Amino acid sequence: MLAKTDRIGIVRDISNNALLANDISSLHSHREEFRKRQEMNNKLNDINIMKEQIQELLKFRDEFQEIKQLLQNYIQRDNQWHLQV
Repeated sequence: MLAKTDRIGIVRDISNNALLANDISSLHSHREEFRKRQEMNNKLNDINIMKEQIQELLKFRDEFQEIKQLLQNYIQRDNQWHLQV
């Protein structure tokens, strides 16, 4: 069911609680605005995914640095042992 609003060219769809334009230029404008919002949401989602991927890569980097340090320590101990023998 549609209800008249105070704004010219706009009616309210009571069953869906939505505002509807009853002229084509307003309809195109609303569609373009919706499309832009969708694009922005998609870009924000992409940014969030990239942030998560960066965090994972930073964790891997830290783990590799720890492994590198452990290997260096092992090599040093092994070299010292060979010098003593």
